[in-house]
Amino acid sequence: MSRVLGHTRNFQVVLITILFAFLAFGYYKNLLDTAIAVTAICALTILVLLFIFRFDYYHLLLIALIPISVDMVLVGGAKLNFPSEGLLAIAIPVILFFNKSYRTGFAKAILHPITLLIFTWLLIQLITSLLSTHIDVSLKRFVIQLFFVFGFFGIVHMLKEKRKLSSFYFAYAIGLIPVMYFTIKQHIHFNFQPQVVFSICQPYFNDHTVYGACLAFIIPFLVIFLRNASVTSIQSWKKMGLIVLTTIIVVSEILALSRAALLSLIVALFFWVLLYYKVAFKKVIFGVLILCSTIGVFYEDIYANIEKNEAVSNDGELINHFSSVSNIKSDASNLERINRWICAYRMFEEKPLSGFGPGTYQFEYNRFQTVANKTYISTNSGDRGNAHSEYLSALSEMGLFGGISFVLLVFASIYYGMQNHYKVIDPLLKKLNLAALLGLITYFFHGIFNAFLDQSKMAFLVFTALALIVWINQYKEDETVSSEVA
Repeated sequence: MSRVLGHTRNFQVVLITILFAFLAFGYYKNLLDTAIAVTAICALTILVLLFIFRFDYYHLLLIALIPISVDMVLVGGAKLNFPSEGLLAIAIPVILFFNKSYRTGFAKAILHPITLLIFTWLLIQLITSLLSTHIDVSLKRFVIQLFFVFGFFGIVHMLKEKRKLSSFYFAYAIGLIPVMYFTIKQHIHFNFQPQVVFSICQPYFNDHTVYGACLAFIIPFLVIFLRNASVTSIQSWKKMGLIVLTTIIVVSEILALSRAALLSLIVALFFWVLLYYKVAFKKVIFGVLILCSTIGVFYEDIYANIEKNEAVSNDGELINHFSSVSNIKSDASNLERINRWICAYRMFEEKPLSGFGPGTYQFEYNRFQTVANKTYISTNSGDRGNAHSEYLSALSEMGLFGGISFVLLVFASIYYGMQNHYKVIDPLLKKLNLAALLGLITYFFHGIFNAFLDQSKMAFLVFTALALIVWINQYKEDETVSSEVA
């Protein structure tokens, strides 16, 4: 009987689709517009049905669409990364008010120190937005970050089954496939010339740096799941697909020619070695402090050595592109980055407590530039990009407390990620936590040189990783309590 009903429903769906196609053809009078209209209506219908009956599939579809979403300018000049941010904006109000599992999971997560730091960071953003030199820009930036937190961070805590936690990054990796195909095709068209790499991934990613950073973030996850196929229960045919996907992503990372992204993977590998030998968190922090102190003490000697490097990143030579990472004498990319850093620090000096407001750097930094620091790629209108550093962006835009809150969030996520790695017994959660932690390490290192947290393509990766660490940490505590009670 159920099979008959199923066939009847399918017949009704097909009949309605055909009827709509005839009506659309009668209106448009041509096949192309009719096909577009029918496809759009079918897609919209599927989205509505998924949203109502299978929100988990809706969420995975949203994630898969993040890499291929493109910027759309809305009324008033605001930008929306469509369709992913549009789907997210529709989902959040509904699940916030009508989904009990979302509210329950978020209510539990909000008590965790990482979540409290995220909301402290958001509160400082709100306060500094109200004191901003461009209050409309800052409030828009605050709302965007609020949506990212409630969406990417909050939705993770709806899940109760640990095996579904890995699906988020798999969906994102699958969503990267069309972008990688498009980009590699562009590389072939331009005979793999390094000079065209900077904008070759547009319109999906703004430039090769954020593209490389996102690829670097996802690589540890794929490699860890491949190396531990028995633990992660990946079937043999899926493993073959994962091998192909990982290979393409690694090749795409190399072709992206993002120096910071490749260095971030080396840093993540080094951090994995520290975890392998069970180095304590306090020793890691002590090592970072020693490294920073050593650089400060021997700054002049280090500067004298790297000043000899004359390799530049845009001369078409691949070896020079990577060796130019330490050229602060003639490489325009490096010099412009230093120019932005100096501007950010001078902005912080002028407004040390409130900053200029979230998202205002690009409108304010121009007057802090000096002739001595400007390069041929500098702009007098001060309208290109940000401070090229998550840490300095926080200082210049949100003041001292904003900078401190962001750094505390960085250290807290590393601390609890390491705590999970050393104490979690469940093998699947242990590997998933390691993947999230190493991905965050690539981002924290990359954040020294670039700022991408205002873009959904990176914000998803970061906030989902933070949510996974919180979820696993609370699961560990529940598991400990259960064993003690037993």
